[in-house]
Amino acid sequence: MLTDPAELLPYESDALAIWRSTPGGVVFVHDTEELQRVVSLLYKNQVPYVARGAGTGLSGGALAEGAVVVELSRMNRVLWLDEENGRARVQPGTVNARLSEAAAPHGLMYAPDPSSQPACTLGGNVAENAGGPHCLKYGVTTNHILGLTIVAPDGELIDLPPDGRPGYDLVGLFVGSEGTLGICSEIEIKLVPIPPAAETLLAHFDDIEAAGRAVSAIIAAGILPTALEMMDVNTIRAVEESVFAAGFPTDVAASLIVELDGPKAGLIDQAGDVDALLKDHGAREVARAKNEADRLRFWKARKSAFGAMGRLSSALVVLDVTVPRSKLPAMLARVYEVAGKYDLKVTNVFHAGDGNMHPNLLFDDRDEEMVERVHAASREILEAGVAVGGTITGEHGVGLDKRKYMTLVYSDDDCQAMGWVKNAFDPRGLCNPGKLLPEESTGRPAEAPGLAPTMPSPKDVASDVGSELGPKCLIKDGAAFQINGERAAVVAAPESVEELSELMKLATDRGWAVVPAGQGGWLANGERMRRADLVISTRRLKADVEHSPDDLLATAQAGVSLSSLNSTLAEGNQWWPIDPLGSGTVGGAIATNAAGPLAAGYGTPRDLVLGLTVVRADGRIVKAGGRVVKNVAGYDMVRLFTGSWGTLGIITEAHLRLHALPQTDETRIFVAGRPEQLAGFANQLGKNGSLMPVAAEIVSPAIADALEMRTGHWRMAVRWLGHERAVEDAIEKAERSTGRESVLVEEGAGAWKMLRALETQVGSILTVRIDVPRGATADVTQRASVFTGSDYPLVQAAPLLGRVWIFVPMSLYDDAKGERLWALRIEDLRRVAAECGGGVRVEEAPFELRRQVDPWGDPGDGQRFNEALKRGFDPGDNLKPGFFTGEL
Repeated sequence: MLTDPAELLPYESDALAIWRSTPGGVVFVHDTEELQRVVSLLYKNQVPYVARGAGTGLSGGALAEGAVVVELSRMNRVLWLDEENGRARVQPGTVNARLSEAAAPHGLMYAPDPSSQPACTLGGNVAENAGGPHCLKYGVTTNHILGLTIVAPDGELIDLPPDGRPGYDLVGLFVGSEGTLGICSEIEIKLVPIPPAAETLLAHFDDIEAAGRAVSAIIAAGILPTALEMMDVNTIRAVEESVFAAGFPTDVAASLIVELDGPKAGLIDQAGDVDALLKDHGAREVARAKNEADRLRFWKARKSAFGAMGRLSSALVVLDVTVPRSKLPAMLARVYEVAGKYDLKVTNVFHAGDGNMHPNLLFDDRDEEMVERVHAASREILEAGVAVGGTITGEHGVGLDKRKYMTLVYSDDDCQAMGWVKNAFDPRGLCNPGKLLPEESTGRPAEAPGLAPTMPSPKDVASDVGSELGPKCLIKDGAAFQINGERAAVVAAPESVEELSELMKLATDRGWAVVPAGQGGWLANGERMRRADLVISTRRLKADVEHSPDDLLATAQAGVSLSSLNSTLAEGNQWWPIDPLGSGTVGGAIATNAAGPLAAGYGTPRDLVLGLTVVRADGRIVKAGGRVVKNVAGYDMVRLFTGSWGTLGIITEAHLRLHALPQTDETRIFVAGRPEQLAGFANQLGKNGSLMPVAAEIVSPAIADALEMRTGHWRMAVRWLGHERAVEDAIEKAERSTGRESVLVEEGAGAWKMLRALETQVGSILTVRIDVPRGATADVTQRASVFTGSDYPLVQAAPLLGRVWIFVPMSLYDDAKGERLWALRIEDLRRVAAECGGGVRVEEAPFELRRQVDPWGDPGDGQRFNEALKRGFDPGDNLKPGFFTGEL
């Protein structure tokens, strides 16, 4: 432990030079046990503390005024690397680049690449939800974190469950929380295959706004580069006058680096398309890397930019405003205008493909008057970014620096909800105090209204709703809405978000229990609800979809069906690639985090939702996230609400991250006598960067029969999307590698349409889902086949996701003679899944079975946080009481 003032000096600041705080001491920990002991002592003595890694942060988030710094840099080991399942587990002090070095010999990589990756730590990446140049294609830190072990603020060691396990998305909530909710001691990380080829282009522009327009043109053309980076002339000159000189011309306004990666087939064609687009939008010169040395030279200039700026000034503020891509030209002009107004020199080097701008204001930190001008200019630039639909920070975090700007983005009600998150994890406020949230937003949640359940009659509920909101709000035919096995007595369907808000205020005032629903398709899930006075359906919330093709963005209300959404988006050659079993609405898919086979290639709704509008239990309308692809302003409330099943609020509108419709969509059917043959083959495909499909689904012979596929064998549909030449090459290689003939059923998405309607086709009354690491899919699929006791089981598996479904039709269910037998079988299956590190969820079941078996499974250590979040957001227990995991 360090306490001497001279020894504390390096800990007074991070990489942002304008804030300084002196810690009370610095304590070094070497492993999880030491970390627990230190945090427990601090908690017992009510001493505030701040976790710190390498100190490369740019928001003052790791500063500690009088608090104890818990230094994690010595917890720096890669604990294990699992090549088969594409994952690794590391300690938080592991340097980012160290993980990449460990993964590379296995043909794998950790895709997020912060510019400070040779120095920054993975614990810091998790704390800030860090991004980097290659996040345009691969996503930011949160898209690559599978699980966390944390030391809670009271010193308890807790494993936060990964996606697919019961409970709220605590992992997604913790990532980007800036060390205010606890300290992670171990991080489980997703690794991806190293792409087999890359093409890198360097374009020079005489007009920086033209360069901004070229960025939007590339994205709008349906091309998704791995990286799309911009440097302005001031940055270029700083680099070229330094030891990092890379041969860039210094008489241009800006330069763009565009990198594409993936299968070698077709990549040169895509690079040619980008070359043409750059020239069409004003590039005076486009160079293409001829070899790896050329590529590294281009990137050397970009990666060295911040170091080179030390030649221009003794200090700089790196701003982090993110705007929709289409607003880049106007925003760039505004940045230079503000810098001129305050007589400050500004450089721009940033992630243009994400709209994540980094205006760097250069100054002398010894000149107090100049420092004041820097603060004023910073505020105006952030205000301008928010005004065009952006946010105050895309990757650096709020920390101490931007805390005062949070109200530019969020209302008091929005920030209050974030305060409830802080209180759920850290009620004493000892963990990194004074960061991220406005001061007035860190209080305790409101107390419950204190109303005892009134058990009102359906007639009284209907009468009150009709009286307050008009009879049109009520739905007469509620047959589609089954609560606890019985038809819902009262169903209301508001026509606007404001009407829904008034309805929730009425329900809270009366103490009614409310069941949010879309079309009613998910009401056969979950625990028995303790009360259900009113169903609120969002099916009338279906205003026209707002589509912004240049920004790969759409805004849709909750009641819009997935099919109509994608029909609208197809007119702009784009789509929202979410394909759950059956059909459904946007709100339903997000509330349940429902996803189908395409999740292997595109992710789940948690990865494809940028922002939400939610009506809280008290009727207040709040916002989560925003309209940009990188946004780390505050806690990730989007991930909290996504998959919360309507127990924390009612989702009414969403900003959706889109993808371009692929040039080619091809499916092949592979046939084998045993499921493990197909699962093993799928795993091979998933590990090969040249062959990777976006989806693979295995079906048993019984399902193949039901779907009118060829019967008698297990069959696997594999889908490839993308550039025509790349898809053709991948399919040819995949067919050769099987050693057996593959059968083309039909081109396009025909097989997938059948699979999405699977539950209807097989007449399932009981649906059980198993989630395991993908390498265990083959074994679990075999075990699932004997679950029903039938020689002809209905089993479906997604081997690239590690997910298996078992469908039990009415006839087979009745033959088993009793719910108790099915409950015992489910518990046996849970033991099998647990041995593999997985879990089991009952997705649909008769009401009597749901009374005998927990549909969700064990939520683990995180249940304490689930309960605290539910109390904070719904203190009156008005939303689906008893429905969620642990009877929340």
